[in-house]
Amino acid sequence: MASTPLTSTAEEKRAALRARLSSVAARDETAERYRRHANPYIARMLDGLGIDVHYVRGEGTRLYDGAGNEYLDFAGAYGALPFGHNPPEIWKAISAVRDSAEPSITLPSVLGASALLAERLAAVAPGHLDQVWQCNSGAEAVEAALKLARAATGRRRVVSTRNSFHGKTLGALSATGRPRYQAPFGAPSAGFHHIPFGDPEALRQIFGEHPEDIAAFIVEPVQGEGGIVPAPPGYLATARELCTRYGAKLIVDEVQTGLGRTGRLFACEHHDVVPDIMPLAKALGGGMVPIGAVVFGQDSLTEDFGLRHTSTFGGNAFCSRVGVGAVELLTADDRALVRQVARRGDHLLTGLREVASRHPELVADVRGQGLLLGVQLSDDPDLHARQGLFRSLADQEGLAGFLCGYLLRNEGVRLAPAYFANSVLRVEPPLNVSEGDCDTLLGALDRGLDVIERGDSARFFAHLLPASERPASERSASERSASERPAAAASPAEDASAAPRPTRLRPREGEPRWAFIAHPTDLASYESYDGRLGLPGEQVRVLFDRMNQCRNVDTAAAMLVGRCRVETDTGESSYGEIFALPYGAQRLLDMPSAQSTALVQEAVDDAVARGAQLVGLGAYTSVITANATALRDVPVPVTTGNAYTVAAAVDGLEEAARQQDIGLGEACCVVLGGAGAIGLASSLLLSEKVGRLVLVGNPANRARSERRLAAALESVVGHLMEADDAPHAGALARSVRTRASSDASARAIAADLVEQGLLTASVEAEAVLPAGDLVLAATSTPDQLIQPELVRRGAAVCDVSQPPNVGPRLKAARPDLRVVAGGLVQLPGGRDLGVDFGVPSGVTYACTAETMVLAHRLHDPVVSHGDKLSVDLVRMLRDEARKLGYRLYLPTDTDHQRQGGPHA
Repeated sequence: MASTPLTSTAEEKRAALRARLSSVAARDETAERYRRHANPYIARMLDGLGIDVHYVRGEGTRLYDGAGNEYLDFAGAYGALPFGHNPPEIWKAISAVRDSAEPSITLPSVLGASALLAERLAAVAPGHLDQVWQCNSGAEAVEAALKLARAATGRRRVVSTRNSFHGKTLGALSATGRPRYQAPFGAPSAGFHHIPFGDPEALRQIFGEHPEDIAAFIVEPVQGEGGIVPAPPGYLATARELCTRYGAKLIVDEVQTGLGRTGRLFACEHHDVVPDIMPLAKALGGGMVPIGAVVFGQDSLTEDFGLRHTSTFGGNAFCSRVGVGAVELLTADDRALVRQVARRGDHLLTGLREVASRHPELVADVRGQGLLLGVQLSDDPDLHARQGLFRSLADQEGLAGFLCGYLLRNEGVRLAPAYFANSVLRVEPPLNVSEGDCDTLLGALDRGLDVIERGDSARFFAHLLPASERPASERSASERSASERPAAAASPAEDASAAPRPTRLRPREGEPRWAFIAHPTDLASYESYDGRLGLPGEQVRVLFDRMNQCRNVDTAAAMLVGRCRVETDTGESSYGEIFALPYGAQRLLDMPSAQSTALVQEAVDDAVARGAQLVGLGAYTSVITANATALRDVPVPVTTGNAYTVAAAVDGLEEAARQQDIGLGEACCVVLGGAGAIGLASSLLLSEKVGRLVLVGNPANRARSERRLAAALESVVGHLMEADDAPHAGALARSVRTRASSDASARAIAADLVEQGLLTASVEAEAVLPAGDLVLAATSTPDQLIQPELVRRGAAVCDVSQPPNVGPRLKAARPDLRVVAGGLVQLPGGRDLGVDFGVPSGVTYACTAETMVLAHRLHDPVVSHGDKLSVDLVRMLRDEARKLGYRLYLPTDTDHQRQGGPHA
């Protein structure tokens, strides 16, 4: 790949720099115009993948951006680029139209250029196909084919295959076998049926079920958007025989495969099959104009179709002359170009398979015909061990799309993924591609796969970051001169190729299956998500935000973070899959509630579809769904993780108090978030042992918070009134019991205790924090509320908030305090899950552990759900967890454990 050359003088260098900056500005202006007025969704997707290049010139197999950077085009406009960009022969045909002054649109009249193109197509079409109807696109050609079949047979039923693609107009979309692309538009229309592709028995079965009312079977000889999947030997012959036997029309959709793409002029020739109807498009326009056609036999032509299906622009002289030129190029010298396609295809297929053999686990398959080839990447996330981004993208079939961006920006090679099979790289260059171009593609792909295989995410995703935030060694191809570009993808990261392959975890038969869904909670958790990125959390968040723009209808809402098996001390095991929404806490809070809830709902639904029998929510996924109450129609239990978080929080605070030599019975305990689900349940348990209790609410909505806090104080008193006497009861519990004998109500007793200073409610954390011997943070705010100057000397602080309410300044400035992340528990046996939660090995968050514990209670499911947490549930979970081998984890000062994690 060539680029702006290095110049020898300072002035030339400045001129080159000005040109490049001007190009970037023009590109940005063009991208913004496209986003604002053309298609914002496509614009965001292109930007997210890093393929949002604005090309200003094209020649043959090369494209050029405004800075003169050169790109080898192996995407080929999905097959609509048969002779490369700006082929001179096609321009000659266009010039001839201009020079002759031939009128282009003359309906109603006899169309001379259209008739000539029809004659040329009929002359080369297989068998008896001698009728041609012209239109403007492949979708229109398919629409016409369906109407031809229905009019000719008098029937309405149309059979097509799953994962097929036949176009996006309503009839073509109805034939397209992808429900998620049909449903928003009311497709499929009545009368369309979809069967497995390549399955002759399924074809026989549907004809047997509907022997007299099938109008047509429409099929691609190679499924393009479905993943470049050729029809197996004998399949089209079976289709031909069945259609003939039952009086149906065989429509072979050659919109993408026709006109030389597969090494024959028509792909059906590989199968020695002559269809009844054959839609064409793409290559017919010579890479210059939009045109489609349907070729069929006279036995499919009816008066209804001939007189009632017309097109204003179909058959116009301008496009017809281009079509004639395209057919002449393809058939010249006894179809020399088509025969060359067969040779180039064999060379490229052999080369791709050699590349695949060097990456046998990463490349699952290479297949196709001629110059319509597909490279299928593995969607097994276990291949990428702890490589967060690679692992998640593999699971979502998104790796191929980002590999396209990497190859474009670093190797100057342009590829595209298949539309319905996002793990498949489409290799579809112009038909006149050279062998040298093929070898260039092979080398670039080999190097790109090597970067993935080494787990070098720093190099792979560098082009998605602003240039100012990445090292020169990681600048993209369009930002480096030719002499700067390495011949091979050197990696600054540690070579992971020698690392042992990860064990491929799969659920065992009868093993409980759970899923856990959360998201990054702070910048540190972004940073820990993929340590090999070597980026601070802020830059990882920028990267995530850009990548999030690539979501489409086939992309899951949450990314797979990892799979794990938990072995308990009782000899039981469970299998879990852990997912993360790619949005931080503040982003989720800023979203409209319906949007954020829909993201969690989709993630939960996907987890259940994958086999989860129980789903746990972590961090703000429970907050934004009102502790799971906003989720609808989930067929399995959903738990928020709050109950065991309460148990771990209370245990953690009590242990921290013991280490600080703080007597609970007379201690003042401040609970931030005291009216929330976790804060209130924790307060109920702590109220049994402490001397004073201060509940702190959110000042953002003072009136609402004060009402909730008043109700919380009453709940505390009501709990203590019903609690059993305990030998270690604190001053608060003793005072309640003394007053309870007077038959006063809980509200009255609460008011009395407020007067006495034993119970306090406040929305001003700064005012009450200094009074706390014990501080428990259990809020849903992303702010760091607990500042060093606010905490009493020698206090014990436990933070279970996510993101943390305790910042790094507190530990550094106040060594007199004991600060713990109380939501941490040690797994049975201290076993490592193989998943990076941003905590020490063998440790996880209590909300995650709750999901694991409850997986062993599927026979009698009990979950944390809603705003009110039962103290009995908290105690039951604590006991269950201890029995299974879960233990409170309190890190030492040398553990360097940070609060917050990517999924908690």
